[in-house]
Amino acid sequence: MLKTRKNTHFVSLFTLLLTFVILIVGTLPIASADWDQNIIEINAAYEVIPEDMVVHVSKEFTFSNHDSDTCFWRGYYSNLNYKLPDGIENIRVYDNDDDMNFFKTDEKYSYYTFEFNKNVWYDKSYTFTVEYDIVTHKNIAAFHISENGDNTKVTVSIPDGYDVSIDRNEYTKTQQSDVNTYRFDKGLNWDKLCFVDAVHPTEMQVIKDTIHLKEKDVKIIVEFWDGEDEWGNEMLSAAIESLPVLEDVTGLPYPTEYDITITQATSVDTLGYGGANNGEEGIILLHTENYETLIHELAHYWTRECDFESIWMDEGYANLYTYLVLEQNHPDDAAARKELYFEQYENMKPDYDLQLSDLNVPDAFNSENANKVDYGYKKSFVLTYNKYENEGLESIQVSNLKR
Repeated sequence: MLKTRKNTHFVSLFTLLLTFVILIVGTLPIASADWDQNIIEINAAYEVIPEDMVVHVSKEFTFSNHDSDTCFWRGYYSNLNYKLPDGIENIRVYDNDDDMNFFKTDEKYSYYTFEFNKNVWYDKSYTFTVEYDIVTHKNIAAFHISENGDNTKVTVSIPDGYDVSIDRNEYTKTQQSDVNTYRFDKGLNWDKLCFVDAVHPTEMQVIKDTIHLKEKDVKIIVEFWDGEDEWGNEMLSAAIESLPVLEDVTGLPYPTEYDITITQATSVDTLGYGGANNGEEGIILLHTENYETLIHELAHYWTRECDFESIWMDEGYANLYTYLVLEQNHPDDAAARKELYFEQYENMKPDYDLQLSDLNVPDAFNSENANKVDYGYKKSFVLTYNKYENEGLESIQVSNLKR
């Protein structure tokens, strides 16, 4: 935390005039080991409102100044810095009396400065509220609980009839007036985002088309919830444009005898993963995923034909083929994906440098194993991509087809 203070004292014994001027500006991150004598309590409420297609978030802050450097009227705190999620709407900041001024302090990390309507002197408190909306879909509310520190109480309110999955389970659930409330009491550490996936299942809609591949015609069937037409059409288009390119980059015609069904699913269905290729039963995709995940799952129809002896090879080549398909159809996405994977690999390497032979895919993907599994995926991609760069695509095609 950075705190700046300017104290100016003017004393004139000749005129017996005492002028005492204090100017202090405090910028306070929520968690600061240097200034933990100050206390910031947060009561955060996340409310899913289907009719408005938003999650309305309200956070009540109570800031208590226990900074001994500001006692005896030597200074005060006048504002607070806080990180808000990207993409939120309708931000409002106010106290009991009036709206408060606020502005974005850091574009890259979405930090905001909230200016207090009164100065907070030593041993005094100040309470204000921040509200904003997270836009959702008609039947889907997928969002993150975004908090800091361990002096925070969180409640999540979701109407009855939703299938709900929450990344962490330290909550107490109650039901009242057709609303389910999940309460996280103070004392938990909120140093990571917590994903909430709430889906109101409706009747499935179906669209389909047939694609002419090298050796056969393949029917593509996409199943999605009513109201998710945009997602369904995107997945159908992505499958149609990707399958011929997958035949080219793998050097192998579509290797199975069955058609492909792609089904929109909840995180409960996918066991926390972005998707799963279940062979003849089709592909299930988490409703929040885009066509990049679909290409990865389609690529597994080819990687399984190679009968790789290690999981990392199956996942590494699926990610390589995904990159090569994107490079042809969406080059900007391909470049961004490659840069992100290499960057994440380097950043995670000091903490998770596991041997790829030890990589396994747990039955369920959750906060306990997420980093380790994610690192294994990134490392396997880096290795297969470097092999592709050094040896060329044709060499990879030949070696994989010999398996």
